[in-house]
Amino acid sequence: MSKNANAGELRTAVYFTRIERATNKNGFPVEAEINVFGEGVPVMCKWVNAHGSEVWSAMQLRLRDPATLTTRYSPLLDDETLTIYRGSDPEPYEVISIDNVEQRDAWLEIKAQRKVSAR
Repeated sequence: MSKNANAGELRTAVYFTRIERATNKNGFPVEAEINVFGEGVPVMCKWVNAHGSEVWSAMQLRLRDPATLTTRYSPLLDDETLTIYRGSDPEPYEVISIDNVEQRDAWLEIKAQRKVSAR
């Protein structure tokens, strides 16, 4: 297996959320950010910020604070619309890509960047 992490490297608490859209009793649309694994439940992962030549590539692609996360596979995480919060950091990250490593359903490698509001 080419990409993996030792258990000791999974030390960054990350919260994966998705936007749930519904209609309230008055017929108005409402949005709520829901944690995929349940309220307040983190997922432990290996977090690596971009470094070396990746920084230059990120600057060319205009990515903001790119990072690579390696975590254990879960079908709940195989969704590119997820929002990621690193620990207690209030600024979210958005998913760029998700790789189910060698299609073995053992590890996920997730590329993420800071989420920026529309102007």
